[in-house]
Amino acid sequence: MKCPPYFPYFSVKLILKELYSLNFASGGMIMPQLQTRRSFVKNSMAAAAVLGAPALVSGRNLNDKILMGFIGIGNRGSQLLNIFMTQPDVQVTALCDIYEPFLQRDRAQVDHRFSQSVDRIPPMGESFPKSVKRYHDFRRLLDDKQVDAVCIATPDHWHALQTIAACRAGKDVYIEKPLSITLREGRRMVQVARETNRVVTVGIHRRASPIYQKLVAEILSGKIGHISVASAARINNMMPDG
Repeated sequence: MKCPPYFPYFSVKLILKELYSLNFASGGMIMPQLQTRRSFVKNSMAAAAVLGAPALVSGRNLNDKILMGFIGIGNRGSQLLNIFMTQPDVQVTALCDIYEPFLQRDRAQVDHRFSQSVDRIPPMGESFPKSVKRYHDFRRLLDDKQVDAVCIATPDHWHALQTIAACRAGKDVYIEKPLSITLREGRRMVQVARETNRVVTVGIHRRASPIYQKLVAEILSGKIGHISVASAARINNMMPDG
């Protein structure tokens, strides 16, 4: 898929074309054929066999490195970047962000030495080699033949468009939660992933955590009694007043 020129106008047209071309007349909800992470890498081959999903990065040998591009390398994107770099079968080949300081900011060292030390997370002060490409426009990254799969960690309203575009460009996708902001978007994303035979996985980390699954089971079993009040907090808004 060659990305059209003139980013804002054609992006809106592409969103409308993709998201509103889904026919709901047949009824029923399109259920996701999405995979849990392979550590995006390690476990998805077995999962693919179980789920009937295509192998991650279709047509690639298990011994090959997965060439990854990152779309959105701000706060969450940089965290995911460091996590993926701990995987011995991942090679970062491209970065994309509209904010130039993020692109210029040193992220980590990605070279042959890193693959020999998989437990080492490179410090933020180290620089990427020049072979890692930098883009301001995600469509240019999707045109890059040296990218097999992408990690998307952009603002939520971009998730649908960028995932659909990545699938149509032949890239497998790790998309940060939430998958989408509307049901229509999510259904269209699932449909396109199926049509293009791509692997798409969503980073719903706590839902996949055995610790949280056990906690939910304990609560549902009634072991702590009836729950009448619950509170939630975020790091930058630790607890509500009162």
